[in-house]
Amino acid sequence: MQLISASVGENATNTVSDVALVQAILLKTTRAAAPNRAAGPYLASYDGAAGPATTAAIKAFQADHLMVLNAAKQSVLAPSATLGQVKPSDATWAKLLTEVPAEFANLRVLSSGKIVYVQATAAELQGKISAANGLTFTATFRTKVIACINKMHADYGIAVGVCPKGDRRTFQAQFQIRRDTPANTKAGPGESNHNYGMATDIGFAGLRWLHANGTVQANEDPWLKYLHAAKAAEETRFWTALRTVGTSAAVGAFRGPLSDSPHLQNWDDSTVSMTLRLAAHLQASGTMKWSRGVVASGATTYKCDLGLGVAQYDVGTAMQIWDLNATLTAATLTQARAAAAAAAAAHAPRGTPPPKPQPPATAADVTAMRQALRAQFDLADTNWRNWTP
Repeated sequence: MQLISASVGENATNTVSDVALVQAILLKTTRAAAPNRAAGPYLASYDGAAGPATTAAIKAFQADHLMVLNAAKQSVLAPSATLGQVKPSDATWAKLLTEVPAEFANLRVLSSGKIVYVQATAAELQGKISAANGLTFTATFRTKVIACINKMHADYGIAVGVCPKGDRRTFQAQFQIRRDTPANTKAGPGESNHNYGMATDIGFAGLRWLHANGTVQANEDPWLKYLHAAKAAEETRFWTALRTVGTSAAVGAFRGPLSDSPHLQNWDDSTVSMTLRLAAHLQASGTMKWSRGVVASGATTYKCDLGLGVAQYDVGTAMQIWDLNATLTAATLTQARAAAAAAAAAHAPRGTPPPKPQPPATAADVTAMRQALRAQFDLADTNWRNWTP
């Protein structure tokens, strides 16, 4: 059980997280039946505020478990106990730990928080680690993912794990996410840090926390859906704890956008342009020359020499190129071929016959070039381990 930091109850310090923890213990501890009183919990709910009901519950627990006879055969409170209060490691605290049911013997609460949760077991922790080890990351970043999972358990007793689709994504998976849930990401295929095995989404699937009435939320999802619905303000504390651990020196990861709470990555966003790095990665992985085109808030376009080795032409966004809809026209392809032929003629040995006029590009030519551009993205996808920030 997490130890309270100060006294709780009547005329006590009553730090909110300490109060919530003591209240939760009293809520999950059953008081025996007595004349005119059915068996039931010492407290009906918890909220982190030490009011009269909390004091009454502490005194009732003390009356049931800590009243002893003195030499004069009077009923008095046991030594090392204070009427109406629970103090760290005093007799009341010690007795609370022996009376609370075993399944709630390891309750935790975040600093200044009001949500009490059940500490994850060693087996649950190992399950999260094993699952992460079965996912796709670079070796260096995998070490950081495992370190984050271990440190969250060591510091907070929580077994976090990698969210579904929270490891390396193929370019196709990134395309589908951008197409199907555009509100979640602006990154097209090759533009997300997830595409290179050096980023992850870590969440709280399986976190067992107590509702105000003591009901255990046993099927929490990775993104804390149920906690958000019940106590959105308290949800933030869990994400803050995760980010604090993930970006600590012991783990060494970096956060992504503030709005992307589960996200951790292997570098600082302020030092890396994902679109510039995609252009460089395309060029390093394939047979064409690439550069970044127009940068806009909604999407970035790319330029390519079409494998002709001369000028570069706008070919559209990563989404368009991947979807075989590069913004290439027959007129542009005709122009590119003519420029390539002229460049070849200019460098040909003296006496070389002039090149024959190129026929205008057809729709079939445009389709073939769009497929060739997509093939360059496929090569970059296959070569993801050699991407660098």
